[in-house]
Amino acid sequence: MIPVLSVSEMRRIDEKAIGNNVAIGYSYMLRAGECLFDEVKRLVPDSRQGEIAVMCGKGNNGGDGFVAARLLLEAGYQVMSFGLCHPDQLKEEARMAFDQLSARKGNFLLLDDLADLCNLPKYALIIDALLGTGLNGNPKGIFAEAIDAINQSGVPVLAIDTPSGLDNDRGVPGIPCVKAHTTVAMGFPKIGAFFYPGKSCIGNYCIKDLGYPDEIVDEVLPDIFLPTREILRRLLPARKPSGSKIDHGVVTMVCGSQGMTGSAALASMAAMRTGCGMVHMAAPQSVIAVLSTLLREIVLHGVIETDKGVPASGAAGGILDLGKKSQSMCIGPGISHEEETGLLVRKLVQTIEIPMVLDADGINAYKGRVSELKNHTSKLLITPHKGEWSRLFGAMPENPIDIIKTLKETAKEYGIAVLYKGSPTLVADAQGKAYVLPFGNSGMATAGSGDVLSGIIASLAAQGCGLTEAAILGAYLHGEAGNAARNEYGEYSLIAGDMIKNIYKAIKTLTG
Repeated sequence: MIPVLSVSEMRRIDEKAIGNNVAIGYSYMLRAGECLFDEVKRLVPDSRQGEIAVMCGKGNNGGDGFVAARLLLEAGYQVMSFGLCHPDQLKEEARMAFDQLSARKGNFLLLDDLADLCNLPKYALIIDALLGTGLNGNPKGIFAEAIDAINQSGVPVLAIDTPSGLDNDRGVPGIPCVKAHTTVAMGFPKIGAFFYPGKSCIGNYCIKDLGYPDEIVDEVLPDIFLPTREILRRLLPARKPSGSKIDHGVVTMVCGSQGMTGSAALASMAAMRTGCGMVHMAAPQSVIAVLSTLLREIVLHGVIETDKGVPASGAAGGILDLGKKSQSMCIGPGISHEEETGLLVRKLVQTIEIPMVLDADGINAYKGRVSELKNHTSKLLITPHKGEWSRLFGAMPENPIDIIKTLKETAKEYGIAVLYKGSPTLVADAQGKAYVLPFGNSGMATAGSGDVLSGIIASLAAQGCGLTEAAILGAYLHGEAGNAARNEYGEYSLIAGDMIKNIYKAIKTLTG
């Protein structure tokens, strides 16, 4: 897992790792410059493709730019470095980087007139090394003018650590803010880079390890993480070559009601596509005929219903029996807001002993009764979106750091895991850790998408994943399936069923 840091946490790691030792600081700057050099070679693989502009401020961000400029020059690239301060204003590591560039006869232009930027459109690539992650407020003066010129140039931009002007804690772009094609995060990703509207300025987000000592990182006690591909691969439950369908996990679904059979179908088929061996569907007796035309692989069980065609509280006994044959349960998609159905949900949560995913109307069953959410027997994951969250817990804060703090506090108070749907999706557990899951695309904001996610997570839990791990891996598979569907249908035309068809592709990205 990669720690995701606030600006102050990153500053503390820098201070502990470097102290006041300029030589150590410069060694980290050299590593940063090498990372940038590698990324430029990926973006502009042939040095004959055109000249590269490096826009340098006076801090260490500018120093990284000077190192990259020197390395590119030594590799045969044509490079023009623009400085927004006189070299005499550069200090310590940044001055060392500039002096090494000068020793190689690197081109340098002190930028004190906007007219000097009129030729920016001629460059093949612009490296943004103007302002670092510590910026407070909007860029001003020549910095603001330079950012506007960069954005108006039409040239791809490679940003060092952050697009200049972005608030890396709040995810809010300043006025103005560089709109990057690619951003290279030095050392660790910053929390604001994953949240809109700032994320729209990031472009492709590349994270480069600068080699900070683990013991120093651990001293900062990071508690927000980004899963790596290797971690996700290890979370995927292994297949059992000699196992039966029972050995590969059985899920009980409590889903659907009259007029809402689609939710039940989507959740159950997503569970099957994710690898569990069997799904039992408990749904009102009156909708079984409809579900039987939609679902061939699902075992259907009609349960007691109200006169409105929704699950009744009297259905609890039969569902409890199904739970004894299962390794996980999913409750909620399409079961309605009816009070008697809510009573059923609360009975099940208080009684069921297998891991449980509570989604959609299952969450709504606790509206006005949120204290009862503590009365769960099994391990419990809730999967609210912003509206469902507000109905239970009140308005969610806007600041990303405050959002994550709120999720962690709630998970701890109620002894549950929480998956908060959005862009990015966030997971928090009762042990005080949170996970940022920036997967998927805007086409997934479509009816039924959440039902698919719940089915995926319940399936992974039945196969042996812990609930937090199932939520993390489930969000990844859901997002990758959505991306595969987007590639086929586009973001406008993507629907929930398209994600189910592409779950196999998401799994193959980890197993292939």
